[in-house]
Amino acid sequence: MDVIFELQRGRSFSMEVGYFDTVLEIKEKVQKYQNIPVSKQTLILNGQVLHDNDDPWKVKILHNTCIQLQVTPEKEENKELITSAHTKIQLNVKITSKTHLIPLEVDVNDTRLKLMVLPKSGTKKVPVEVNASDNVGELRKELQKLHQRVQFHLPQDGYFFIYKQNVMDDDRSFRWHHVAQGDTIEIFNGSVTGGS
Repeated sequence: MDVIFELQRGRSFSMEVGYFDTVLEIKEKVQKYQNIPVSKQTLILNGQVLHDNDDPWKVKILHNTCIQLQVTPEKEENKELITSAHTKIQLNVKITSKTHLIPLEVDVNDTRLKLMVLPKSGTKKVPVEVNASDNVGELRKELQKLHQRVQFHLPQDGYFFIYKQNVMDDDRSFRWHHVAQGDTIEIFNGSVTGGS
């Protein structure tokens, strides 16, 4: 009997399978003819995941049945997903009897950083939390809140931030500056002007 396999991106193919083949044997045929490793295949029929030891006749796989074939990415591809700054992750959501893929924008690297801020005139470091993807300018807002709540003293004539002996650009993120958990950022009085 012929069975139709639908892949995620609208691609499909049909293949002849035996009425008494197990799901594992069907996956092995897919591997042989489509070059998709058995370990990377998930077969779904009417919203239900098929198990390797299932028999087609028991799970009602008949001639011209349409089965969804989901392919798990290689480990290298997963590594790329995790290391990219903005990643589209697809979640499988069961709606009625069908499985739908819903893309979501998720920043998998956006972590909370606990930093220490050291005023140049002071000796006491103050803890502040920011997102790694926040621009350094967001730190000014956090310090302003501290200034109002706990009388944290900020220079009145303006100030800039120094991290590892480098001036920080307010329009760049903490990630761009390679700021890590627990690092110290110093506050210097004055302003930074560009050279000619």
